[in-house]
Formats: sequence, structure tokens, C-alpha cells
Amino acid sequence: MILSEARQAPAVAAGCKLTGGVWVSPYDDVTLTDAASLDVDHFVPLAEVHDASGYAWDEARREAYANDQAPGSR
Repeated sequence: MILSEARQAPAVAAGCKLTGGVWVSPYDDVTLTDAASLDVDHFVPLAEVHDASGYAWDEARREAYANDQAPGSR
């Protein structure tokens, strides 16, 4: 959701590294411009996925899951 909630979309480089972009907190109206300062909550915690067999996934599948925005689509 980090991309869909951006007021100004960031550029996405290799390894999902984000540069640029603007986000505004809906709770306190604070503007953020560093994606590294944002916290992301996953529908299912990544550690739980890993423990439940995600450890066997290849890097592309792990990255796709970590960046998935729709619950139940995998």
C-alpha cells in the first residue's frame, strides 16, 4: 500500500528501493518524503509466511508476496 497511498508516486528501482515520493499521515497530517521512514504492516506477517513454508519460495515469489496489496490473491 506504500505505492497506492503516495500523494506523489516514488520511483521504484531494483530490489524495490524507492526514491522520491510524498506521503501524508492521515492521523496527524505529517508529510513524509523518505519511504524508509514508513512502517508497513502485512496482512499476514512475513515471519509467519516463512515459518509456514515461505522459506522454500524463490526470491521472486517472496518479493511478490511482500509487495502484494490484495489479501488472498496468492
